[in-house]
Amino acid sequence: MAETAESTNLPVQSALARDVIVFGGETRNMAMGIAMLGGGLAAFIAGLTRTFFAEAMAWTFIAWGAFFLYSDLLLATRRFILSDEGLDIKIPFRFWSRDKKWAWKNINRMDIKVDRRSTHAKDCELQVHHQYPGEITLDREDRNFDAELAMLIIARAGLRPHGEAVGVDLANLPFGKSVTLTWKK
Repeated sequence: MAETAESTNLPVQSALARDVIVFGGETRNMAMGIAMLGGGLAAFIAGLTRTFFAEAMAWTFIAWGAFFLYSDLLLATRRFILSDEGLDIKIPFRFWSRDKKWAWKNINRMDIKVDRRSTHAKDCELQVHHQYPGEITLDREDRNFDAELAMLIIARAGLRPHGEAVGVDLANLPFGKSVTLTWKK
């Protein structure tokens, strides 16, 4: 009997796993935060904080270093979870609104911004716009470009290319000029 219960639970779990696609956080270079935090701490350890101005600068370096490390941690742990119901954005280390749940019908626009003349796809920015029904405010979540994520959002939200986005292959973005590619409902 126990064997039957175990075998019936396995297909249900694997079916649920197929319906959900998770895109992880962005890789970040934390060198700036580590250097500033380390520099501020090193000033105290080396005894360079005898004057008020030097101590204030050391505390400023510590505060900015901690801020940079925290912002890098927020982006590194952010998850985009695509399911049949909608797009869930989870940021576990943020103190406010850790979860955003957006239904596919309320995602009304997606932009891909190519800003530099010589760039790579990882340098482009993906912007997803969402608006709750009956509200005038527009929510937007930005992240580094991922072609697979962009294609899934376009397909599930029912977005159509607008302007320069018509006929663009997301696997091969048009580089060489600054452009904003837009998909709308």
